[in-house]
Amino acid sequence: MVQEAQTLTRTDKNLWSAIVSEAMANLTYNAYAHKALEEGLPEVAQVFQEVAGAETIHGLNHLRVAGGVESTLDNLRTVTTGEAKEFSTMYPRMIAEARDEGRGEVAETFALALSREAHHLEMFTNALAALEAKRDPAAAQSQPGPAATSTGPQREAPPVFDPGLDTLVNAARELDRERWRVASLGRLREVVFGAQDGILSTVALVTSVAVALESQTAVLVAGMAAAAAGTISMATGAFLGSRAELDVQRAEIAKEARELEENPGEEFAELVVAFQREGKTYEEARAMADDIAQDKDLWLRTMAEKELGISLEETTNPVKDAAVMGLSFIVAALLPIIPHVFLTGGLAISVSVAAALIGLFALGSVKGRLVTKSPVLQGLEILGIGAVSAAIGYFLGDFIPRLVGG
Repeated sequence: MVQEAQTLTRTDKNLWSAIVSEAMANLTYNAYAHKALEEGLPEVAQVFQEVAGAETIHGLNHLRVAGGVESTLDNLRTVTTGEAKEFSTMYPRMIAEARDEGRGEVAETFALALSREAHHLEMFTNALAALEAKRDPAAAQSQPGPAATSTGPQREAPPVFDPGLDTLVNAARELDRERWRVASLGRLREVVFGAQDGILSTVALVTSVAVALESQTAVLVAGMAAAAAGTISMATGAFLGSRAELDVQRAEIAKEARELEENPGEEFAELVVAFQREGKTYEEARAMADDIAQDKDLWLRTMAEKELGISLEETTNPVKDAAVMGLSFIVAALLPIIPHVFLTGGLAISVSVAAALIGLFALGSVKGRLVTKSPVLQGLEILGIGAVSAAIGYFLGDFIPRLVGG
């Protein structure tokens, strides 16, 4: 049991002061995390929660050293006594005092806690009786107590799988394929969006120039110049964005590697908590963490995935991303330009706009399949945007010469 107050040394008092401080820090940081989530700041909430978890580990270590954690039977007896005191004495007194002082909101929060203390006391009492019965069956027969199953729902036994060698080999191949398939899907999105921008930005330009100047050469020069400039801009943006994302991921992984070297105990605790949040018991989570911690590379990989949501397998390639974006933009931009190579006048404008709208509808349909929405509706949506873009280009090409000529 915990030492009596009069026998505590200064170190003992400091230890218990630290326990209280860590407990308060955990409670406060979790409250701050909830507030950050209410304000739509999940990244700040994550910081509060991570530090709160570390404070919990510190407090648990202090409590263990202070002798505050004994056998489960003794722990149950201690908490049963404590819960009974809170239910029968502490909270009723505090509720009465809060009401006497006109602090209704405080009385309400105390009353809410009191309403749950009865349930807590029942749970601990049942657990204590069940454990005592298990330890002393003779006493259980003479004085029946609650059944052991009354302490709560039992965990179902996990299914047992026994994959053969061929199945494991195929599973490994499937894992590799899936990782690269997802990366390829990301580049397919870049193809769709790059092509969409290429058509939209070019059809308005070539239409306005064709209406304003009625010069095939001017249309082709303006269209090709816009396509070239857009290609460079889109490819450069894709390259810089992809490289920045890669640099951030590498920096975060390097930071995590330093933390594993400098604070392995804290990182181990975080790994245990991560597995617990996935539904593992403490014993299961601790065993898994023990196995993983034997291999530093595996430990780093696991922490990167569990804590940072980052994989050490780099599927991002800035050069490929830039090439895909630039190529999709220039090919799509040529769609409204090519009719002006073979045709002139109103016919060239009509065919150019029609080709752009057909291309946009096709891209919208593909986009709809990627985002699991109606391909037809997505196609019509982007077709409508393209029609508006072409109409604006026609209006500008017709209106500006009249305005300047006037």
